[in-house]
Amino acid sequence: MGEGRESASVMHVEPTGLGSLSGRGLETSMDEESELLWGVGAVAERVGVATPTLRTWERRYGIGPSRRTDGGHRRYNETDIRRVQLMNRIVSSGVPAQSAARVALSLDSGGLVAALASDEPLYGAPGQVIATPAETVGRIIDTGATLDVVGLTTLLAETIRDWGVLGAWVNVLAPALQDAAFAVADHKLGEEAERVIRERLEVELRSVARSYAPRYLGGRPLVLASVDAEAESLAVLALEAALAGRGVAVLSLGFEVPASALLGLLDRVTPAAVYLWASHVPTAALVDAVDASAGDTPVLVGGPGWVGLDTGLLQVELVAAPDLLAVADRLLGLMQETPVARR
Repeated sequence: MGEGRESASVMHVEPTGLGSLSGRGLETSMDEESELLWGVGAVAERVGVATPTLRTWERRYGIGPSRRTDGGHRRYNETDIRRVQLMNRIVSSGVPAQSAARVALSLDSGGLVAALASDEPLYGAPGQVIATPAETVGRIIDTGATLDVVGLTTLLAETIRDWGVLGAWVNVLAPALQDAAFAVADHKLGEEAERVIRERLEVELRSVARSYAPRYLGGRPLVLASVDAEAESLAVLALEAALAGRGVAVLSLGFEVPASALLGLLDRVTPAAVYLWASHVPTAALVDAVDASAGDTPVLVGGPGWVGLDTGLLQVELVAAPDLLAVADRLLGLMQETPVARR
């Protein structure tokens, strides 16, 4: 495969299930990224919240430092600061502090990062008591179970509005899809209800991607494609909507992409990067198509379908980017690094 030419540079993004793009399991990695500890005065200056307010949040709601120095003084780490930042953003939108604290405390480090990635989350009307992600997941499952299409559409739209695409996907939408699948397996939810939830979410993500009116940056597009059927590829739609929210349009080859479509695209344009999702093992022809992009296009692959392949032939470069936010950032970085070029 690809004999006689330079092998493709493939970045393997894993782990790769729905949960992998939900950002779960990032608590340890985020906490270990920096052990620099901050005092309350330094946090107040950094976040823009008065020191007395920080002390009140710690005393009343438990939003405060989680580390201690050798001398016994309590200090904030980066995750604690992110929680304060989210608390401040929610409270500033008019939500009661107790409700804001419930939400901020319900998120792990990866969830906090994703929630803060949105520039302007609204978190509902001023004075509104907002639900935690787990509560919203439960509402999505319950509403889907009644086949209330209008109610489900409204709920999904409000969730994305309140959290932004990344925050919604990480903290609510991907967990809801997982819970729905588990409920079907346990015979607690009908397959028809799960399909309605997926279909409404697909419609909403497409609507979000269109509403941002995104643009190409740097003259070279990002390409997204999925080996899987539509129902297994909502993570790719979420990625497209998240990129659109950052002003970046993509060339999408859609679902169940054949090798001929990928090769045809690469013959006409040189993308800044390609992201190819596969829950199932790709065909040999498609793997050859990935190899055919050698020397021109960075290729990121995601999904458990790539795990069992002998990717040594492709000189796989492992990239520690298991969550949707990290994948989006990596693609944007590649887009900004590459010069304008066409075949």
